[in-house]
Amino acid sequence: MKKRLNIVLLSILLVFSMILSACNKSSGASGEGKKSSGEKVAIEEFAPKEDKKYKLDWAPYITDPVSQDAIMVKFYEDKFNVDFNMWNLDHQNIHEVLNLKFAAGEVPDYMGQGVEISNLPKLVQQGVLLGFDEEVIKKYMPNVYEKAIKLDPNWLDYAKVDGKIYGLPEMRTVSNYRTTIVWRGDWLKKVGITKTPETLEEFEEAFYKFAKEDPDGNGKNDTYGLSLSGIPAIFGAFGYLPGYGPHDWQDWFWQLRDGELVNGAVQPEVKEALKLLNKWYEDGVLDPEFITGENMGGYWGLSHAFINSKIGFSGHAQYYHWNGPLTDAPTDKGAANYDELMKVNPEAAKSLVHGLPPEGPDGKRGLYAPNLIAGKIIAFGSHLEEEPDKFGKILQILDENSGKSKENYIESIMGIEGEMWVEKGPGERVVTPEYENVKGTGANQFSNDFGIWDYEELRNKFAKEHKYDVGAVRNELLTSLPSESRYKAELLKIRNEAYISIITGDKPVSYFDEFVKKWDQMGGEALKKEANEWYKTIK
Repeated sequence: MKKRLNIVLLSILLVFSMILSACNKSSGASGEGKKSSGEKVAIEEFAPKEDKKYKLDWAPYITDPVSQDAIMVKFYEDKFNVDFNMWNLDHQNIHEVLNLKFAAGEVPDYMGQGVEISNLPKLVQQGVLLGFDEEVIKKYMPNVYEKAIKLDPNWLDYAKVDGKIYGLPEMRTVSNYRTTIVWRGDWLKKVGITKTPETLEEFEEAFYKFAKEDPDGNGKNDTYGLSLSGIPAIFGAFGYLPGYGPHDWQDWFWQLRDGELVNGAVQPEVKEALKLLNKWYEDGVLDPEFITGENMGGYWGLSHAFINSKIGFSGHAQYYHWNGPLTDAPTDKGAANYDELMKVNPEAAKSLVHGLPPEGPDGKRGLYAPNLIAGKIIAFGSHLEEEPDKFGKILQILDENSGKSKENYIESIMGIEGEMWVEKGPGERVVTPEYENVKGTGANQFSNDFGIWDYEELRNKFAKEHKYDVGAVRNELLTSLPSESRYKAELLKIRNEAYISIITGDKPVSYFDEFVKKWDQMGGEALKKEANEWYKTIK
């Protein structure tokens, strides 16, 4: 009996030891952190050793496999006196792939994908991410730190768990601009509309004409005003964006109402928008197949319904999926939708009209715009706690490439100037013929976007000229909520079911009130409370 008791006690001590070890592993490195021996880690210990050649396990965002001998891999190995071990991870299934790696005890030094605000707490709990203090970034990434803090003083707070920083949040200049409003200009002209629609009434007039007046001239009743991607703009005209639309990154949208965060899906103004959409559906103005969306496979940014002349208005993807050529370079065929439309209907492509979201009855208009804080976290393996100087080396590389100068940043994205690309004019950078069809060069595998440099000057100029900075509405919730994984999926499911049922007439508009009660009872009210608790800390 005594022997059995000793075995039980030994087992308990072993489990406790494992838990303590995991906690220590995720405690992180910092100027105030601890080494595994329990000693304090001085900030100077993060300084890279000049006589040491570091081998870095590098797991960036990769669309095409990159070999260890790729031109930019060798370029940066020579520049920084390091050896890169490139991890070619499938970006389309990055979370699953990383979880398998972590389970096998394989953790890269640098992670440029797969870690986000939403899954950060879980990964910290698993003990795979390095924690550190702000002073380390301030000292070893001084250029990025200084510029990023000016953009958002709370920059590093978005990567904190229990007061410790576990990564570097990416930021993006594209956050200045909202999503798409694009019209078939040839259809507008055909139905007698000479002014680009701006109000909800003008939008409605154009939609009805598109559906009823045969704008494509084929003698068939086969055209519609809008489909799924046009619906968010209609909600925006009533003041709130409920997240229902073609893109997942928009589907969980929180806005301010009377000083507190609310989910757009359950605001009373949405009911009025659904009432109007139901009318359009019954009148044959809204595409009856709107539920399946406009993209029929392949590249996600394409609106096949628009390209194939089924609808004359779209809000699909981003404005930079719709612009024409921005330069006179032979390789510049315009953005994806413009290029595809040119292949089937050049007249339609050249007639594209970019406009404003519709102004609603109370003078409101709005469409989704990406947040400055993208949600993506640049993270580092927890094992670097044992090698603070190696962590410091990685930070120096990131600072040199992403923060020191715009020239360095462009080089890290496009490769070696003069060899891999040339600058034809301000902002007009053209890949050289030798590299037009070359994949896996390693270009763009050593850069991170912290919103510091305006790299897409021509694209952003296009957006500004077409007023894509007007009507931009951003998600006010920039973190995952403690109970989100428990409730969110089911809430989105009942939202979609309710909206579709009301739009198609399967349920009366009054059903919206019943849906709101169900939403609150199924976790919506609890998540609202958590959202506002977070908002108080960041405000």
